[in-house]
Amino acid sequence: MPNCPVCSAENLDFSIRCISCGSFLQQNVKTLDLFSTLYNTWRYPDFTLRKIILAEHKNYTVLIAALEAIGCSFLALFFIKAADIYTSDLWRLITTGTALGLFVFLPAIYIFVILSYLILRPGKRGVTLKGFISGTVYSMHPLAFGAVVLLPAEIAIFGPYLFSNNPSPQVINPLPFYFLSFLDFAAVVISIIFLTRLANTMFGKKIRATVLSAVFVSVFAAALEVAKKLLLK
Repeated sequence: MPNCPVCSAENLDFSIRCISCGSFLQQNVKTLDLFSTLYNTWRYPDFTLRKIILAEHKNYTVLIAALEAIGCSFLALFFIKAADIYTSDLWRLITTGTALGLFVFLPAIYIFVILSYLILRPGKRGVTLKGFISGTVYSMHPLAFGAVVLLPAEIAIFGPYLFSNNPSPQVINPLPFYFLSFLDFAAVVISIIFLTRLANTMFGKKIRATVLSAVFVSVFAAALEVAKKLLLK
């Protein structure tokens, strides 16, 4: 709990202004620049994640969350082999994947964030819900990278067979499949690592990071089941 340099009052760790005299306790970040913020998340993760939480305007949070949701949606279509249980028409798969992303997985991301906020209670350290949402969404930005870069490449190479076992994409073109699958897996793992860094930045306790990761996996699994039931209707 930092002391105010002006009046010596105790404040919460993420308080921008002193609760007593209103003096600034730390840098007042007005806006976030998308590319420099993402770049610095890799170079200085703890400092940048803290900056995201403290920023006054959480630029691009909804856009990044939407891309992450679409990435999760198509990952779900891959796991459940949607071309075998739903349709083999590529454009219909793309439309369905995008719709599931926006209407199932995007709400799931916000449910995950709100549940984590209620369970971990970062508000006790001065973290607002808005700041927690932005910090969490920016932490998972590798999933957005997968949606923007990896997914188009996979669809261009495999077409609807990316979501099929008849034949499976690894049979059609094994080298690109295993390479791109490794990158997809790495995007998920790195997202969880960044979530762990976010928890450590706010709490400094590994148990909190474990809880955050467990909630993330649980909500994604639930969203996967919802997507599967919708496709089977």
